[in-house]
Amino acid sequence: MTLCRERLARIQCVLNKNADAVTVRDFARTFSVWEWELEKAAELGWIQIETRKPHTGRPSRIVREVSQPYAAKLPPYRRQIEKPISFRHFLFALFSTMAAIKGGSSWAGGMPCFTDAYLKAFPAAKNRRAAAASMSRLLRRNDVKAASAWHYARLDGDVPRDEPMPRTVSGIIERLRQAGSWRVRA
Repeated sequence: MTLCRERLARIQCVLNKNADAVTVRDFARTFSVWEWELEKAAELGWIQIETRKPHTGRPSRIVREVSQPYAAKLPPYRRQIEKPISFRHFLFALFSTMAAIKGGSSWAGGMPCFTDAYLKAFPAAKNRRAAAASMSRLLRRNDVKAASAWHYARLDGDVPRDEPMPRTVSGIIERLRQAGSWRVRA
């Protein structure tokens, strides 16, 4: 998980409004800022997380803002963080690749039936024509194209079959370039 600049601004705003000291538990309960976000901000050097042990009771973790964060790195903006490929799109790419390799349907002259692959990946779709329309839009998405290229490259032997697929489009393209696959554009 990656901390974005907007969430860092939220953390700083909460600290400024609450006298520069808030517990990790209050961040989660009151302000919906999760512990992993606080830990990432501490790694970057924007805040400090201290553990206070009272004489009785359990210890509490206090978050404080660093007084001089000159050496702190800024995280990227939310729009700069690449989203991972969704599991349904991964499944559709897998099923459509399998349909193309098997030779497709017999009634369409040997063309792969991507609508059947869509219905397997999205079982809630009831109408076949609506599924065909959604499937044609899905085939134009870059994440589905990259996942399909990954599955074809695995079947061609360009990438080892036991290697897991990278989670982002740029990760897939970079790995296919490293493997020397012809399926990725230069």
